[in-house]
Amino acid sequence: MDKVQKRLRVLEIYSVLSLTVFVVLAFSAFADSRQKIDELTVERLNVVEKNGQLRAVIANTNRMPDPIIDGKPFKTERPPGMIFYNGLGDECGGLVFGAVTGNDKFGAYGGFTFDQYKQSQAIGLIYNDHSGSRQVGLSVWDRPETSLANLLQRRAEIEKMSEGTEKNAAKESLRAADLSPTRVFVGKNKEREAKVTLYDAKGNARINMVVEAGGSPRLDFLDEMGKVTYSLPGSTKTKN
Repeated sequence: MDKVQKRLRVLEIYSVLSLTVFVVLAFSAFADSRQKIDELTVERLNVVEKNGQLRAVIANTNRMPDPIIDGKPFKTERPPGMIFYNGLGDECGGLVFGAVTGNDKFGAYGGFTFDQYKQSQAIGLIYNDHSGSRQVGLSVWDRPETSLANLLQRRAEIEKMSEGTEKNAAKESLRAADLSPTRVFVGKNKEREAKVTLYDAKGNARINMVVEAGGSPRLDFLDEMGKVTYSLPGSTKTKN
């Protein structure tokens, strides 16, 4: 009987110690989840909802996720940056940036864009620089209503077709369905002009409001071929 009581006593002590350790660990985990971190080095950081759904990713080049539309990822080269996801799990925008050098030249870029629903970027702040030939501004694109996932699937199907008139016709049909013209540009172009350009649904520039690098202002109205039809002040120049 004494042996049984001793064993029970040992079990009681063990239980108390186990509970104490569990409480300490649980408290430590809770405390760690709210602790202040002065510096954190990671290759990828995921922001998720309580159910684990991905809402944002910050990552380097090698750890950037593939784009996802309709739950389907597709391959593409991606620079480092930050990607946003909507409530359906589709990518819906992001921030990218980078620079390269070689042969005494450089290329630098940066972009902050938001995507149309189930499509590619619809609006963005874009910086492109090729050894000093740079364009910086706000761009608005006119994306098709067809899901990007469907267009990519159609493109893959066409690539498997035999060469010939049927494949060429399918490519032309896809090109028309995937037409995504720029509709608005507001910024500074490669000629160092401050410029606002409005485009038609085919991507043709129709109105240019310009302040040239030298300071001269101009307002041009253009036809579909890019020819100036009316200008303020009067001008005969053609601007595309």
